[in-house]
Amino acid sequence: LAARTIVGHAEPFAAVPWFWSDIGDMKLQMVGLTQGGDSHVVMGEPAENRFSIYHYAGNRLLGIESVNRPADHMLGRKMLGAGFSPAPHTVAAGPDALKAALAAFSQDEPARASA
Repeated sequence: LAARTIVGHAEPFAAVPWFWSDIGDMKLQMVGLTQGGDSHVVMGEPAENRFSIYHYAGNRLLGIESVNRPADHMLGRKMLGAGFSPAPHTVAAGPDALKAALAAFSQDEPARASA
């Protein structure tokens, strides 16, 4: 992006921030920026160190912190990258509901862009 800007192709930085670290037998992954969140949804089993926390500001998904749930992290990167913010009840319904909601959002995106 810096090189493109230097040669005159200015465009905003649009990557979704993410991070991961392996700590012993645990994989910690984060996507998005959770500062300013006012509610969250926990999925998985915290007692078994296999869970994700979906952070919200109002109804907008800010980010996801995952421990030993890499599929949640990857789905979170897709959702946030697409600008998709699932409702908390959709998150609570589980990964299959999230995947279906993201697919429906992606199919409807061209219609939203032209409206």
